[in-house]
Amino acid sequence: MAHETKLVKLPDSRHLAYAEYGDPEGVPAIYLHGFPGSRLEARLFDLPARQHGLRVIAPDRNGLGLSDPKPGRRLIEWAVDVEALADNLKLERFFLIGISGGGPYALACAHKCAERLEGLTLVCPLAPLDQPALLEAMRWPAKINFRLIRDTPWLSNISFRFSVVPLTQLWPQWIYQIMLGMAPPPDVAVLNRPTVRKAITASIREAVRQGADGVLQEMSLYTQPWGFDPAEITIPIQLWHGTADKTVPILHGLTLAERLPECEMHIVDGEGHFSLPIDSMEKIQRQLIGSRSKV
Repeated sequence: MAHETKLVKLPDSRHLAYAEYGDPEGVPAIYLHGFPGSRLEARLFDLPARQHGLRVIAPDRNGLGLSDPKPGRRLIEWAVDVEALADNLKLERFFLIGISGGGPYALACAHKCAERLEGLTLVCPLAPLDQPALLEAMRWPAKINFRLIRDTPWLSNISFRFSVVPLTQLWPQWIYQIMLGMAPPPDVAVLNRPTVRKAITASIREAVRQGADGVLQEMSLYTQPWGFDPAEITIPIQLWHGTADKTVPILHGLTLAERLPECEMHIVDGEGHFSLPIDSMEKIQRQLIGSRSKV
């Protein structure tokens, strides 16, 4: 289907951008992208979505891509925007997929609007970074950036506003090369594919389209309390994580699985942060549809 970007007007007059992939007549599934990312990330999963009859709806989060910013927002408030998007599209119920940094936002939706979810899948999700062990488990670039935004936000502001973001706008491949250079073998094999490189670099560039504000806000929110307890989420959840994931180590998935009362965890031996969703999305989507919630 055509991957045309569309805008919906939210009740507070902000605009939320989204793109659709997969089967336009299929079962709706809202896809929450990773970080740094945008609605364009979901194009990687267009083919398996068509094969499984899924209509994938991928919004940009606030201040990223083409979605209007929301100064002072909290992570849990994203659920309000997702519900407004679903209302605009006349979706009574829908599936939800949260990948990597989209995982916390997917759980926020599950906490607030569980009755509207047909099912929820998390893929290599980020766990709460206000827990020191979870931040410590991450690789040094992530640890440094998250500590800076938490402890010395003024320094992060300078770094991202005058260096990281302008460079990414001009040449997003530099971040891609860093990712590639630090990736484990299963991720290297996937990231070297031209189609994957094109999709991810386009998504990263789109994430910083509006500048540094949205990226800085997103990073800051990851280091703060989420505003809800995952243990209060009672709908069935499918959680997938690879043992070779070095970007968001499997400790994050294990921690969430332990706290979520109705979580079925799929540990995939030898898969990384990129190889798991990209090479296993057909299986992940099939399992998602089979886990349809009875709420």
